[in-house]
Amino acid sequence: MLLNEPGGDRVFMAVAAGTDSVSVSAVNWCEILTRLQRDNPATTAQGLTTMLPGVEVVPFDLPMAAHAAEYARSLQQISLGDRACLALAKRLGAPAWTADRIWATLPLDVQIELIR
Repeated sequence: MLLNEPGGDRVFMAVAAGTDSVSVSAVNWCEILTRLQRDNPATTAQGLTTMLPGVEVVPFDLPMAAHAAEYARSLQQISLGDRACLALAKRLGAPAWTADRIWATLPLDVQIELIR
């Protein structure tokens, strides 16, 4: 959404709805901030919070870390960020949104929502 990539409009609609239904793990928040800082080093965490009002940033705690590590046993082709997202979706009982089509082919215990 922040980089105007395909599928970003769906993310924008969810964020703009302001229903407190959008959550992201602290690991993925870090990934977003890191990517934005590549293009604009002045981007701050507070600036990202302003760009994504109402998005809940969920701490990456020990139970989530353990679940992400479990995913690594059978899903070696996905990153720590991907596994953090999946662990959060599992915790919340919510679908994990992604633009990465390979997720739809993996044996996962969470619902996957492809945004493009």
